[in-house]
Amino acid sequence: MNETLETIYKRKSCRDYLPDPLDEETLKAILEAGIQAPSAMNRQQCEAFAVTNKELIDELVHELNVVFAERGEKKPENYHCAYHAPVLVIVSGPEYESRRIEDGSCLLENIFLAATSLNVGSCWINQLRDTQNVEEVRNVLTKIGLPVNHQVVGCAALGYVRNEGPRKEKKLNRYHIIK
Repeated sequence: MNETLETIYKRKSCRDYLPDPLDEETLKAILEAGIQAPSAMNRQQCEAFAVTNKELIDELVHELNVVFAERGEKKPENYHCAYHAPVLVIVSGPEYESRRIEDGSCLLENIFLAATSLNVGSCWINQLRDTQNVEEVRNVLTKIGLPVNHQVVGCAALGYVRNEGPRKEKKLNRYHIIK
């Protein structure tokens, strides 16, 4: 099996990170791989915001937890949707860009594969998609630097793995070859 396929098969979600920061060279390599993703008509409208400031990540998580509580969503005590990863990459695109979800998802997939290839753990984080327009959450996103007209596609928690969980088996009946 070639190296690319090995990386794809090796990738899995990590939910237990060491507190150690990623070195800048590794983070830049992951982000640069992310922006190599295809985009509709090569417009390249989506952007990746890599937050390494623990206080900002925790502030965002706090505001999300307030929203979850107000909505009556049950979360474990001390829930941290980014699993205390030292990096949270927020991928967003302009609200007027009709293909931002597709483009941003491709960008995120490249981030996940690049992270795996560099022995960095990653996890797809979705909580901002449904909460990003709550004023307190949007205020933190603005503080991070997301343009006002951007909508979050998804996020990637990144960091060095503390505990390697088992890889979940994939359902092999999800592809079909039609001749």
